[in-house]
Amino acid sequence: MKRMLVFLLCAIFLTVGLNAQEKTVVEVNGIYGGGSEGSLNDAVKAAIDAGTLSNTVFKLKSNDWYVMTGVIEVPVGQVLELVGEDIGATQETSPPQMLWTASTSVNKTFMIAVYGDLIMKNIWVRFVDVAGVQTGTPIVFDGDTTGQSPDDKEEGYFENCIFEYMPCPVVTSSGSICIRCKHFNGTFKNCYFRNCVDRHFMYYGRAVSYPFDVPGYHTDYISFENCTFANMGYVLMQEGSNWGENVHFNHCTFYNVVMFSLESGWWWKLNVTNCLFVNAYMMGYIPLTGAGSATISIEPADSIDFAIPFTDQDRHILFAHSAYYIDDWLVDWMHGGWELPFADDPDSVERWRPPSRITQVGSPYSRSLYKERAFNEIPYPRPMLDSTALMYFDSTDSEGKKVYPYINRAALYSVEDLRNAVNPRLIVPPLNLEPLKYFLNEKWSTNLDTMWAYEPLIGHEAQCWPLPENLAYANDTLKTAGMGGFPLGDLYNWWNPTVREGATDYYSAWLAQADDERAKIAQWLETGIHPDSVQNAVKPQTSSLSKFSLAQNYPNPFNPTTQIKYTVPYDARVSLKVYNTLGQEVANLVDGTQSAGEHIVTFDGKNLAGGIYFYTLKSEGVNITKKLVLIK
Repeated sequence: MKRMLVFLLCAIFLTVGLNAQEKTVVEVNGIYGGGSEGSLNDAVKAAIDAGTLSNTVFKLKSNDWYVMTGVIEVPVGQVLELVGEDIGATQETSPPQMLWTASTSVNKTFMIAVYGDLIMKNIWVRFVDVAGVQTGTPIVFDGDTTGQSPDDKEEGYFENCIFEYMPCPVVTSSGSICIRCKHFNGTFKNCYFRNCVDRHFMYYGRAVSYPFDVPGYHTDYISFENCTFANMGYVLMQEGSNWGENVHFNHCTFYNVVMFSLESGWWWKLNVTNCLFVNAYMMGYIPLTGAGSATISIEPADSIDFAIPFTDQDRHILFAHSAYYIDDWLVDWMHGGWELPFADDPDSVERWRPPSRITQVGSPYSRSLYKERAFNEIPYPRPMLDSTALMYFDSTDSEGKKVYPYINRAALYSVEDLRNAVNPRLIVPPLNLEPLKYFLNEKWSTNLDTMWAYEPLIGHEAQCWPLPENLAYANDTLKTAGMGGFPLGDLYNWWNPTVREGATDYYSAWLAQADDERAKIAQWLETGIHPDSVQNAVKPQTSSLSKFSLAQNYPNPFNPTTQIKYTVPYDARVSLKVYNTLGQEVANLVDGTQSAGEHIVTFDGKNLAGGIYFYTLKSEGVNITKKLVLIK
């Protein structure tokens, strides 16, 4: 447990370590404060030349532009610390922006190339030039594999930073933060990755990523706390043989992620806690090829095709106090709705037939497949967890003991079971709907390049602060679903009046108990036992009213009356009808809005012939059928 606590609280230790000695503050002017293009480049180079870089804090001023004229390099064994003034809720207290010169004669391979360590606080990194042209130049941690530093760890600490409009870079095919080292240690607190998208159909923008298809890199530790990822290709990318040993997400918001929020399933030590996923893995899945998780996937250790230092029994994975929702527009665009009217059909194609409304609300791609009757090739929303992940979380042996005692899930809220009850009802979602729908349709079909970012230049010449979106929400259930009764998702950026005027202040109260919460998560992750319970961490995912259910009628067989019990998890429109073996409706027992809870209805068959009948419960994508027998 002590080892896990050290990893989870690494942010604290990292900050202390990188700030162990008093530093000289150098104030740098941006172009609106009397400086010029390249003023930050010049200030950093002067400190490097004087041998004082690690003892210097570069202070950047609010509401100003710092225009880069070349790559800033952090030499081996040294620390670069960039700190903006405190961020507030007015334009004058907006974070300073780092962006590129429009000149094409300068080296724009990377924004910062880190061969040592990097600290950034209160900075808005905009991956554009002064003309607003998207420029894919990541911050790269690069020393270990280039021969420019010893095989030692490189540390990055980012607090209250925004990373905006980062495409997939041409040089590394990575993300806003590129890991090209063997021992990366990264801490991200209160950060916002915004519009990390790429118009190209294949190479999506990412938050943190290894280079594509280049082996030999590794993350010792990475954590994200109170971070938002909105309009992304991926969030955390692991591919090839590059993987992270300790990965931690707490109080994060994921919104509109095209594919993987967390890739791949090679987790050794992972916690995802108090998080909110909305429109995760927007591509959905193709039934013909099988479903994968929208959130966390877990790949069996013995199927990982590179050397790893753990077995399945060694893994510590915790997924708790989190919710997953998909907007109705996206479900409609994929599949015309949740409904599978022929789910019980033995034909593997017919059972995936969408509702007929797909011809009005579905994407052109889905409508064309519907017309061709290729129903099992039409995209469908991914489940929160796929069958393999559920096997790891829930498997028990013959004595009822968990097979994997350190792989646990608890207090999860999924759209699959609860539908609109987990709709967060975001205040102002960062949604550019029509371009996004067009992008998805083309990705499913022609692979045409197209851009779908939301207001990517709103902070450019317009200098708009706070940003127009607001990912706070109105759902009262989710507002208390986190540990300690706090809201799920990012509290710093959306529930914090210091940076967003008028916001309900949950962040201050959360911050006062944050150390205790982190310690509980670390203990839960390490032991598999909730700190406040003597029982195993696996608990009922929701109450007994967690999903729609339809009980077997009683008595059965019957004559002439029987009772049918059903459960509704939230207020919803429900129909309960009885059909004969020809599929003809013979009784309409319920047709209207029902309150949450258990309901019982009596079916009277006195006017029907004896025989077999079927009764069906339908509501918002739910279609449950059972058989009853009337004896006369």
